[in-house]
Amino acid sequence: MKGRKPKPTVLKQQDGNPGRRPINVDEPIAIPGMPDCPPHLDDEARAEWCRTGPLLVKERRMSPSYRAIFAEYCVAWSRWVMAETKVREFGPVHSTPNDFLQPSPYLTIARDAFKQLHTALTELGLSPASQARVTTVKQPATVSRLDAFLIRGKKDRAS
Repeated sequence: MKGRKPKPTVLKQQDGNPGRRPINVDEPIAIPGMPDCPPHLDDEARAEWCRTGPLLVKERRMSPSYRAIFAEYCVAWSRWVMAETKVREFGPVHSTPNDFLQPSPYLTIARDAFKQLHTALTELGLSPASQARVTTVKQPATVSRLDAFLIRGKKDRAS
């Protein structure tokens, strides 16, 4: 799907629905909480899970339903840390058996892991740019009965 990602209903409501577009009353609301850590994560990924997860829960930006994207973030973090450690250990360039210089394969691993990391950070609202677009909610926002009635009435007239 091309174009901007849709803004969550909670954020539209907090901003007063500036675009005046219909509010999605059927959008599921994620219940805040910390998901269980997947058993396949390595030690570095688990450490990141334990470091970052509670911060997201505290900011009410983590839900058990976000387990997969958060696990992807933690795995990408672990892979990036490992690759950067290897680059520091062996250097960014190495010699082939024919004495040609070529970039370390760990640079490619680090670059790919960082791209994956950046994507997951954006999805979770953790990058500086995406964080500027996210506001935290003190209580789950709900659509008033009047708004729901008016929205449903517009949908019925449009049909």
